[in-house]
Amino acid sequence: MILIKKIRIRYFRSLKEVTINNINHLNVFSGKNDSGKSNILKALDIFFNDTPIKFDEDYNKKRLEEVRKKIKGKQFIDIRITFNTPKSFTTLPDSFTITKSWDRNGDLLSGGDNLDNLISKGKFSPSKIKIARRSLSTLLRRIKFVYIPGVRDERFFSQLLLELQKALFEREDRRKKTEYSISTTIKSFNEYIAGITKKLNLEFKKTSGIETNLSFPSELTLLFERLLVGTRIENYEIPLYLRGDGIRLWYIPSILNYISEISPKYFIWGFDEPENSCEYSLTKKLAYDFLTKYSKKSQIFVSTHSFSFISIDDSRCSNYRIVKNANLNTKVIEFSKISDERNKLLDELGIIQINNKLKELYDKLEQDLTNIESLKKELEEKGKPFLIFEGETDNIHFELAYNKLFNKKINSTWKLCKHLSNDKGSSIGAGAQKLNDFLYNHVGKIDTDNLIIAVFDFDQEGVNQFLALKVIFDDLTTLFDGKIVFQHKTKKNVFAILLVPPDFRKDFVDINEPMYSYLSTELLYEDSVIPIPNRLYPSKNDNSLYSFKGNKKSFVEKIKTNSHNINFEGFKDTFKLIQDIKIYHHKLANNALNRNLPRGA
Repeated sequence: MILIKKIRIRYFRSLKEVTINNINHLNVFSGKNDSGKSNILKALDIFFNDTPIKFDEDYNKKRLEEVRKKIKGKQFIDIRITFNTPKSFTTLPDSFTITKSWDRNGDLLSGGDNLDNLISKGKFSPSKIKIARRSLSTLLRRIKFVYIPGVRDERFFSQLLLELQKALFEREDRRKKTEYSISTTIKSFNEYIAGITKKLNLEFKKTSGIETNLSFPSELTLLFERLLVGTRIENYEIPLYLRGDGIRLWYIPSILNYISEISPKYFIWGFDEPENSCEYSLTKKLAYDFLTKYSKKSQIFVSTHSFSFISIDDSRCSNYRIVKNANLNTKVIEFSKISDERNKLLDELGIIQINNKLKELYDKLEQDLTNIESLKKELEEKGKPFLIFEGETDNIHFELAYNKLFNKKINSTWKLCKHLSNDKGSSIGAGAQKLNDFLYNHVGKIDTDNLIIAVFDFDQEGVNQFLALKVIFDDLTTLFDGKIVFQHKTKKNVFAILLVPPDFRKDFVDINEPMYSYLSTELLYEDSVIPIPNRLYPSKNDNSLYSFKGNKKSFVEKIKTNSHNINFEGFKDTFKLIQDIKIYHHKLANNALNRNLPRGA
């Protein structure tokens, strides 16, 4: 919602003379501490809520100096706001301006709208002025500015819950669908309130994952003092005021958004540092919800240091850098995601490197969790066993080889882990280290009995990462004729293997000296298939051994193009080992089943 179109603030605190244009659904103000970003929100609070002015503290110090030295005239604070007129107010112009000024005693001076000025410029009909002013008064009464300070104490939460309580009463007055009277018992009233606030409870649970229950105090005398909010952890109900600040923070926008949905008023939020008491994951989601959900029903102004808010790049959001000039007066500078002003802001806040790294780590975590969930769903498909290679190009090589060797598609028997890849063919979120991380930290979280076989390259990195699994894997190499196989100690359906070298690559591997191992999937092809530029020799004087180098994506594309002329025999031993593990696992599963069957079954 875009109700406010433009703001001009003069002589309030550090805001000597500031104009804010291009105001949007969500408006993010950020800058160093004491730059004046919160002063913008406080100015809006004064304008809309008639918050008292302490002139000695709130009057701009530079302006005071000028008045004393050079300028004769009154000392005043002035705030002017230009509004977009809601469509339902057809008797008003498309936009209008309201000005409010305060004298040195903190008293409101004469001010008002610009309708007469619009008439003088021929932009509005004088015949409509009376009804327009009545409509304007109605509209202004329906605008509700809510200021959420950076420090949110018990008084703030009590006031917020009272606002919710008030909104609920007002909605029922409008509906007039119930014959409620004050003699109704608190218990039945509580049940009724629980019914009409069900949407809020569901909304908050969806947002935060926490179950809540709105209720009123049991004493009638306390009815209008405080609405109680219970939150649920397992089988225990804990009052909201006893929960941590981060949990309570999540409740604020949920309540405000719910009020805006059930109220006929137009809501504007001034939210000071919404990231307070929030860990990174919650702040990222909070910023997303502010943009995509809460700004639909309310116009939002935010002061923040959070990268999650600063980095929003969306047509629904305007971003402003707040900075003090040499005279200690605040400047408001709008910026885009790629602008120098944004880079200056991030540099001032000292968060370029730390937040980029934090974002990278968090995005990786999200991707890991997404991959785990995706993998679980894949594993559940028809009970197929799962093959996980180090990268996407490995998948393609083994798909081609399987089709050529067995005359059928590999996905008819196996499920392959999908990888994202960059333009050079390197897999994103893959590689031996990533495969090790998945097996070591995540595979135990997947609730499935499907066979999983992870295939490591038999090169230096692959061997090192494979051997690092010994802590949680058993070595079954002796059961598979010397072919190197590990089985998870507790997840007996999970295996890890190294590529099985074909006869022409026996010298390319050494399990005892990983630094002398070079066998990646690409080297399962014969030398005639590997171009000289793709060979990395360990020594200038020895070209008998080499590892693969270069663009893996380009190489696999050439293999696909010429697959009908290529010998895939080098893959056969690895496929045989994979099949042997499948048979071994099947026997284990049958034995376990037979042990659990009752006698005579």
